[in-house]
Amino acid sequence: MNTITKRLLHYFLLAVTLVGIPFVCCVVGGKDETLELVKTIAPVTENWGSMPEKLWNYRCPFNWGLFWLMAAFLAVTVTPFALRLWKAVWRKGEASAAKGRFPWWGWVALTVMIVGWVLAWTRFEWFAAFQRYPYVIHWGGFIVLVNALCVKRCGRSPLTHHAGPFLLTFPASVLFWWFFEYLNRYVWNWYYVGVPGISATEYVLFASLCFSSVLPGVTSVAAWLGTFECFSDDVCAGMAKVNVRSGASLAVMSVLSLVGLTGIVFCPQFTYPLLWISPLMVFVLVQVALKEPCVLDTLATGNWSLVIRFAFASLICGLTWETWNYYSMAKWIYAVPYVHRFQVWEMPLLGFGGYLPFGMECAAVAAWISPKLIRLLKD
Repeated sequence: MNTITKRLLHYFLLAVTLVGIPFVCCVVGGKDETLELVKTIAPVTENWGSMPEKLWNYRCPFNWGLFWLMAAFLAVTVTPFALRLWKAVWRKGEASAAKGRFPWWGWVALTVMIVGWVLAWTRFEWFAAFQRYPYVIHWGGFIVLVNALCVKRCGRSPLTHHAGPFLLTFPASVLFWWFFEYLNRYVWNWYYVGVPGISATEYVLFASLCFSSVLPGVTSVAAWLGTFECFSDDVCAGMAKVNVRSGASLAVMSVLSLVGLTGIVFCPQFTYPLLWISPLMVFVLVQVALKEPCVLDTLATGNWSLVIRFAFASLICGLTWETWNYYSMAKWIYAVPYVHRFQVWEMPLLGFGGYLPFGMECAAVAAWISPKLIRLLKD
């Protein structure tokens, strides 16, 4: 089987699994109301804030027990990695292999990013017709700026040294994020406001343009973090060894995938966190079945550098997304069951935990496009 055929088969199996299982569960389970929301391309959500029966944070109010349970799980999961990074920074500092000049186009990108930020947070009359669209401006500037920072620190970047594969991450990002938008239609943990009267066609085009920045943004930040010694293989090696191709690992991933993709239909108020884990599990399972290299294969040797780097990159992008989102006209709002409290901008505090596995999904797709994108400093 040639590479192209295998890639197409991989994407087909991924799409059928992620799209098909929840949809079939809806049909078999008689979830007609959920099915109608799933089929809606451009849902009307402008008035959801005044409709408590639609929002999880009203239907499932804050619960201290579940909050501390989820917080404890995140703490136990993240602390070993955070301590490893902290010790590395304390011992080795943050030196990079080499340092160069900040490229001129980095200053252009910085200017574009700031202009987009200002336009997003203000309401100039002359810009009223385009007030929905600054997201594309400041995120485009951000992506190029981070690549310029890579060049400054190590002399190379995904954009300058792997331009072809990196540019492919933009259209791939559109398909990538639409999967999450589709899965969110079963749980409605976030919805969009500031786009009244938009047609289905306009919604798809505008949303797809915005979604194209997700994967390039996380990949660029991960490459930049890779220029720091604390994220090197030497620092992140010697940790727990996990063979994702073992029978036990495959069984665990299969269960998580199945519970996640069926649970968002039948008990979304409890299984919604698996929305961020199930796609990665399915992706890896397909790779193992097709005998493809997997982004998690390095865990078998105890090397967690890639996992840590992309998880932190996603978290950095998440903080940036939430910041720019807060005062924008077209924006997203969260509605999270039981733990919707202590908001940072619009995001409930524990919600940031979802960015960590999301980073690994970005790594999996980036590596699938081209392994060079995730091992920038070694090529």
